[in-house]
Amino acid sequence: MNFPGLDPLWSGAHHAAHGLGLLRTWSIEETRAHLKDNEKVLVVATTALGDSLLTTPLLSTLAHHLGPERVSLLVKAPYADLYKDDPRLHRVFTVRGKYRWEGLRDQLRADSHRIALLANFTEPDLVPELWHGGVRGFLRYRSRWTRYPRWMANGSMLRQPGASDYATGHAIENNLAMAEALGLAPSTHRLELPHLEQTQDERKRLVLIHPGASRAIKRWPAENWARLADAIAEQLKVDIWLTGDRNEQPLAAEIVSRMKSRGHNHAGELSLHALATAQAGAVAFISGDTGPYHLALAVGCPTVTLFAPTDRGSSVEACGPHQADSVLHRAISTAQIGDSITTISFERVLAEALDVVGKSLVRGGVA
Repeated sequence: MNFPGLDPLWSGAHHAAHGLGLLRTWSIEETRAHLKDNEKVLVVATTALGDSLLTTPLLSTLAHHLGPERVSLLVKAPYADLYKDDPRLHRVFTVRGKYRWEGLRDQLRADSHRIALLANFTEPDLVPELWHGGVRGFLRYRSRWTRYPRWMANGSMLRQPGASDYATGHAIENNLAMAEALGLAPSTHRLELPHLEQTQDERKRLVLIHPGASRAIKRWPAENWARLADAIAEQLKVDIWLTGDRNEQPLAAEIVSRMKSRGHNHAGELSLHALATAQAGAVAFISGDTGPYHLALAVGCPTVTLFAPTDRGSSVEACGPHQADSVLHRAISTAQIGDSITTISFERVLAEALDVVGKSLVRGGVA
């Protein structure tokens, strides 16, 4: 349910209630004090898959300082399976989309989480709903803005659109800044799903290529992917899997049909959990800037990633392989924000891919 005018009606009513003092949220000092009184913390990332994965250093930091029994995650329902056995988490809450948070209020009232760290989410609807579920201390991702600035305990960290430092910095650091505002020093800066990682000696001679992307500007040509797959397979003697969601099956099939070597089309066949398992056992994951790229980083799979940012928030600066081993993780970007991914040359990608796959084979003992 999201009929025209619902956003201003919903948010306007709650702004008015907040302004009249009928609805009150905690200051940063109050939030820190309640944290010391053993309140649980809810991390919120209910948009894209990558947004949820970029909170994993924050989850590690919170679990390190507070214990996993005090840390929970709110994500979109399709991504919950990745986190259900996560040892850092007390619980995983889910929503299905904007204004589709049926049952969340009652669940939060029954399992109290009074502090929420807001990474990425559909904020017109969700912030007031969290308040109705019992949240009183709200912190927002650093360098972004919100419809509810007066609700945020860390309002001084927020930046309005148009400011020179709006959306600057890496998403991992901006998420960790919420923990630092609560007096909790980061325990790690790397993406991690510790329950899904494998050791390097468990890797196979397998390279995963994930050619799909949400927008045409971010989709490298199918013929380039086919040539790349052939070169890697021929020169390094590895198996090639094409991955993607159900809608990307035709693209993966086209690439396989163009290949001279043998490729395996697994687009639409793998759940996120199964994809993570395949990544954890592969020597490399080659893709555009997609959620599955962040998943590969989180399970320790070497990556080669093509970036075609449409704004600063989708650049390598914001979501590249942050503090990852540069030997095994390469980010290749267009020259300018807004440039098509087709401006990234085949030769450049091939050189980086051969280098990463070759070094991953050696390091994993499968060369």
